[in-house]
Amino acid sequence: MLMQLYLLLILQLSSCFSVETKSKLTFDEFFNYTTFPLLRFSPSGRHLLIQTKRPSWKTSSFENTLWLYNIQNQTKKLITTNLHKSIKAHWSPSGNFIAIFPKNYSLVNKTNDSQNKQQSEQYIYLYSLILNELLPIQIGKDTPLAFTWSNNDSSLYLASINLGSTTEENDSYKDEWIDVIQYRKNIMRRNVTIYRIDLNLNNRSFVVERNKIRNVSFLIDRLLYVSFKEKLILSSVSALIETLDDFELYSIDLRNTSVLSKLTNNEAYELELQLSIDGQHILFRTFTLSSNKGKFNNTQYRLYSLNLLNEQITRLGENFRGSISGYTVKSDSGVYILGQLGTEVHIYTQQSPTANLIHHHGWNGTYESIVSSRTNGSIAFVYSSLDKPMEVYLINYIDQLKSAQTITN
Repeated sequence: MLMQLYLLLILQLSSCFSVETKSKLTFDEFFNYTTFPLLRFSPSGRHLLIQTKRPSWKTSSFENTLWLYNIQNQTKKLITTNLHKSIKAHWSPSGNFIAIFPKNYSLVNKTNDSQNKQQSEQYIYLYSLILNELLPIQIGKDTPLAFTWSNNDSSLYLASINLGSTTEENDSYKDEWIDVIQYRKNIMRRNVTIYRIDLNLNNRSFVVERNKIRNVSFLIDRLLYVSFKEKLILSSVSALIETLDDFELYSIDLRNTSVLSKLTNNEAYELELQLSIDGQHILFRTFTLSSNKGKFNNTQYRLYSLNLLNEQITRLGENFRGSISGYTVKSDSGVYILGQLGTEVHIYTQQSPTANLIHHHGWNGTYESIVSSRTNGSIAFVYSSLDKPMEVYLINYIDQLKSAQTITN
C-alpha cells in the first residue's frame, strides 16, 4: 500500500514538471499593446470600421490606424495610418464613403518670420468603397473640431476655429506670459463657426461649396444631425474648467439658425452622443464635474436619454449600482449597456427606461466597448481579461457571448 502511494506521488510530481508554462511578458510587449478607440458598423451592416492605437516610440507619439473589416469575406483592409486621434471617422448615410480627418491637419506654411505664420489649406478625406481610394476635399483654412453627415452623401456639417487670428497663437506672447489672467481669458474666448459643406459627387475633383450656418462662443466637442427636426445637436467643452456651464448640450434649428437652444443644465460632461432608432431621442453618457453650488461630488458615469419632442431627460440603468462605461443602441430600440461592478465590466440589456437590466453572462473580465448594427443586429465588442489581451470580437446574437471569436490579432 505504501509503495502504491509512493508511486502515485512520483507520477503527480512528474506530471506537474512536464506542464508547459507560458513565457513571461517582456517590457517591450507590455508597452506595445494595442487599444481600439473606435468600432463602427456600416449602414448596411456588411462592414465594420476598426481604429487601432499603439505607441510609436520613434516619433514619441501614438499611431492611429483605420481598418475596414468585411464581415462576409472575413477580410481586413488598411485604410490609413495617419488618422486624427480625436476626430472620429464617420460612415456616410449610404455607406459608400467614410469621412476621415488626417493626423497632420494643423500644419502651417513656415516663413522666415516665425510670428507671421499662415495656416495651410485643410482637408477632409473621403474613402470610397466603390473606387477603393482616398479622395481629398479642401475645406478651407480653419482648424476642424467636429463634424457630422447630413441625411445624404451630398453634404456634411463642420465646426471649425481659426487659430491663426487668436492671441495665444503669437509665440512671443505665449512665451512671455506677461499677463496670466489675460492669457486665460484669451484661451477661453473662442469663436467657432459651423458650416455646411456641400459636395458635388458627380465631379471627380469633388468641388465643394461652404455655407456658413452660424457662430458660437464656445468650443464644440461633438456634432449630431437630427433629420426629423432639422436640427444640429452639439456638445460644448472648454480648454479650461472655469465654470460648469461650459459643458452642456445645445441645439440649432437649421430652419432658423439664429435660434440656439440650451438642452441641459446638469453640471456634467456629456459624451458619446447617439441618436435613437426612431430619431426622436439623443442618448449620452455623463461624468459629473465638481460644483461650486454644493459639496464636491465625483459620481460614476451614467446614461441618459433626451426626448427631442419635449426636452425631458430620463436616466437609463437607474437601478444599476455600478458605473456605466459604455453603451450602444440596439436595432429594436433598446440599449446594450457596459456596466462596471468592482473590477469587471459586463454587458447588460435595457429595453425601456422603466424595464429592469438583463445581465448577459459572458466571460469574466472587461468588455471595453460595444457597437450594434442597426440593420441586422450584429454585435462587435472589445474584450480583455487577466490572461487575454484586448481584441475585437464579432457575434450575430447576444447569446453567443461565450462562443465569440476574435477578428483581430
